[in-house]
Amino acid sequence: MENIDIKMLTVFDEMYRSKSVSRTAEKLDLGQPAISMVLAKFRRHYGDPLFVRTGDGMEPTPLADAIIGPIRQALTTLHLTLQHRASFEPIGSDRMFALCMTDIGQRVIMPKLLTHLRSAAPSVRIDLSYVSERTPKDLESGEVDLAVGFLSGLDAGFFQQGLFSERFVCMVSTRHRRLSGTSLTVAQFESESHLVVATQGTGHGIIDKTLQDLGITRKIGLRIPNFLGVVSNIIDTEYLAIVPYRFGETIVTTNATKLLELPFEVPPYRVMQHWHSRYALDPGLVWLRKTVSELFRES
Repeated sequence: MENIDIKMLTVFDEMYRSKSVSRTAEKLDLGQPAISMVLAKFRRHYGDPLFVRTGDGMEPTPLADAIIGPIRQALTTLHLTLQHRASFEPIGSDRMFALCMTDIGQRVIMPKLLTHLRSAAPSVRIDLSYVSERTPKDLESGEVDLAVGFLSGLDAGFFQQGLFSERFVCMVSTRHRRLSGTSLTVAQFESESHLVVATQGTGHGIIDKTLQDLGITRKIGLRIPNFLGVVSNIIDTEYLAIVPYRFGETIVTTNATKLLELPFEVPPYRVMQHWHSRYALDPGLVWLRKTVSELFRES
């Protein structure tokens, strides 16, 4: 391993993350034979298969689990050293940035961001993933560069910047027989069947706490894992869904749905961008955070 370089470490890191030779090759813009060659060198050095084919992809062996931490630490050190005093030129960069946000963020934030990047950084690439329980660890390890949404309980070492305030409204089909008006009562709220989205990063825990504090109940008729299914499950049913206003606003313009104000007060929440202090001075990430702030931050 005397000829080990950053590219080899990066291949191992990406292989551990994606569990796929083809996805690793695609992400790093390399051929699959090149990926296989790097992995073969690691296997010969350690005398271990490192990644074993299973039904869920190429799973790491215990030895791979043991060495991924030091490899990522070495990558971080090397990147920070090489980027010391470096600048970032977005117009000529083809860097891949790893962003993490909710499906709402993908609907509300990404179109405007991508439109901006087409002129400001046309070759910059985005690797998008969902907010999850792993997001804080992914930010700390560098697997995710920036997370946008509502994340609570972050430990020391994380930075965050508020972008805008968000509030909740009700969404129903325009063909709903009993909710034909423009307002909603508590009695109607409690009597209707609700569509509930069980996802992270959207502040929906605020809804549950508010309902509990006010002694208001909702009858859950359907629970779905993300907001991508809200529209299709609302248009042709009589479910009522509580959604963030900006998300609802993008939906009602092109779908047979309408928004109703909640019949009780729910505290708003702040959508923020989050990053880890280990990468606070990375010139590319400084530019990315500044771009997101300029596009979405309310004065």
